[in-house]
Amino acid sequence: MLKKDIDVEQVMEEVNRAVAAPDTLLADFWKEERPKAPNLSFLYPPYSKTLQVNLDHVSRNWEIESDFELGSKRRAVGGLVVALKRVIRAGLSWYINPIVHQVRKFNMLVTRTLYDIGNNLEEMTDRIRALEERIERIEKGKDR
Repeated sequence: MLKKDIDVEQVMEEVNRAVAAPDTLLADFWKEERPKAPNLSFLYPPYSKTLQVNLDHVSRNWEIESDFELGSKRRAVGGLVVALKRVIRAGLSWYINPIVHQVRKFNMLVTRTLYDIGNNLEEMTDRIRALEERIERIEKGKDR
């Protein structure tokens, strides 16, 4: 067994310093340079930034299909490849289909939640607008 030269007192001193001032740990963490997130603005044109457009995209794409069309680009053995893919799909369907069902269920619940959030946001916006108008009327009444 190799003996490593570790200064226990020094390690404990560093631990105690870190525990005494946890902010320094976060400062060191944020000090590191991180790669910038890629600019994906080309995927989201300006018109899609509205909530309704995004909800429309979500509602059209929440369902995933586990069965998609099988094909092959190989001319000579294409039929054999497609037949082999069908056999493999049939053999793995007992494993894949429950997972796909869970993902589909999750997507459905997230879509429903996003719609609820959107409806709540519209309702709150209307209420805020009504309150702002009421405050404005009250302020105008006091000014006269």
